[in-house]
Amino acid sequence: MSHGEPDSLEQLAWISGSAVLAQLPIIVVYALYAGTPNLKQTLRVIVFTFVLFTPLALATSGIAHAIFSYVGWEAPELLGHETLEQLKTSEFSTSMLIVILSATIGAGLIEEVVFRGLLQPSISLFLRGISVWGSIFSTSVIFSAMHLGAVPMSSLPGLFVLSIGLCLARVKTGGVFAPIIIHILFNAFNIAFVL
Repeated sequence: MSHGEPDSLEQLAWISGSAVLAQLPIIVVYALYAGTPNLKQTLRVIVFTFVLFTPLALATSGIAHAIFSYVGWEAPELLGHETLEQLKTSEFSTSMLIVILSATIGAGLIEEVVFRGLLQPSISLFLRGISVWGSIFSTSVIFSAMHLGAVPMSSLPGLFVLSIGLCLARVKTGGVFAPIIIHILFNAFNIAFVL
């Protein structure tokens, strides 16, 4: 764990669970103003984006990790997100379940409402003349940077790639339902891979 991180899974459960609960009013308010998605189109976008961008993001992070390990910037056995490290070394418990739900459903909901629901369209709105791709690029840089310190440096390029997919899903469906589901699936996939 890095300096300032929770020492136990129980502490992490309290912190992450409380953070998710504290942000739920934002999700509720956003949901009140969000339109109903076209489920057939949204399902196609979810499947296509997840199947395409999950391997791309993981491969990008894997290649970056191999390079960073080779030059001595990262330990070869480094797992990834610090939450994954704690989950890997813990026995199943209520705390583990809270952390898993916070990392999958909580992070998927909150990060997607913030980044794809609010930030991505705001960039286009406030920076007049910026293209859709400029907004996608800017959102993805900020999304990756937000994870700085929680993941190894080699994970940031993969998160950038994932964010591009999430932003494209937002553009294709006109809402955040698809990015939320893709984000939840991506985080669940990573957790399942570690456990």
